[in-house]
Amino acid sequence: MSRGLRAGVACGALLVLALAGCTPGGQQPSGDGAPPAAAAPSAQDAVAAAGTALADAGSARVDVELDSVTGPVRASGPARFTPFAADLTVALGTRGAQVRVVDDRAWVRFGGSDRWQPLSTGLLPVGAVGGMLHAAPGLRDVVAAPGTTDVDGVPATTHSGTVDLAAARAAAPEPAVATHLDELAGLVSPTPRFTAWLGAPDAAPADRGRLLRLRLEPQAPATGTQNAGAGVPGAVTVSFSDPGVPVEITAP
Repeated sequence: MSRGLRAGVACGALLVLALAGCTPGGQQPSGDGAPPAAAAPSAQDAVAAAGTALADAGSARVDVELDSVTGPVRASGPARFTPFAADLTVALGTRGAQVRVVDDRAWVRFGGSDRWQPLSTGLLPVGAVGGMLHAAPGLRDVVAAPGTTDVDGVPATTHSGTVDLAAARAAAPEPAVATHLDELAGLVSPTPRFTAWLGAPDAAPADRGRLLRLRLEPQAPATGTQNAGAGVPGAVTVSFSDPGVPVEITAP
């Protein structure tokens, strides 16, 4: 969205607020005396609220899929968002490993080994998962697709747009969040495209409006440079379940 268009939207919002303030008693009841129905949130507000609610839950079980230039990386396990901690089972191609992260420290053990080895968090930037949940201030041009789809058995609505991670970083509530957003920008792109799947209105009450899955990927490559159906290098998809799950992770 251009600067001029954003300014126009902001001015329009201020005008609406001013007009509402000039109306005696605020919202007026309808002709039958009932209060007017609340307006449905915009697509952007719905995505932002879902991300904020998940971040406020503090933790969740995550399933991460990263399409790297060396092949796919898959990880799953419980994660605490702030301060970040995770205990993940990771598939690096055909090799399995367990990765444990506590704050800015990480360890790995391969296969059935009992020996943990220090790991640079830059080699497996799991902190980017936490950064994804604080990207709402950077959402741009969000649209909702018609209909619903299925995400792990939950009916979901699909929203898409782009993210200005520099704008999200400027609004970061604390340095650790800014670091995770930098990590995310380096992993995917400073202005990635995103797709978010939220629990649909007909989902179970606990899932309605919940962030079920979030995918970020670099802007589309030039026509003809990407094979149909191939993963986009740098794309990351995270599915979230059990928000608020207790997470007790200690250094090995």
